[in-house]
Amino acid sequence: MLKDVKSVSERMACRVVGLSRSAYRRVPLAQTPADPDAGLRAQLRTYARKHPRHGFRRAWAHLRFDDGIEVNKKKVH
Repeated sequence: MLKDVKSVSERMACRVVGLSRSAYRRVPLAQTPADPDAGLRAQLRTYARKHPRHGFRRAWAHLRFDDGIEVNKKKVH
């Protein structure tokens, strides 16, 4: 970018190009890591569809004791 070629500060280079500094530093979606809790979230959604009146404590207990998944209550909440 202009910063490397002309040895201009990041602030000045972004101002000249018309780009915000947060957009310059932003990591593209292709480089962001995958969601490690996607499977757990899917299991909780299917449980919630089957048992709409149960709260997070009963959903957590089902995961922990019935399915055998070691998960913290705070992650389920």
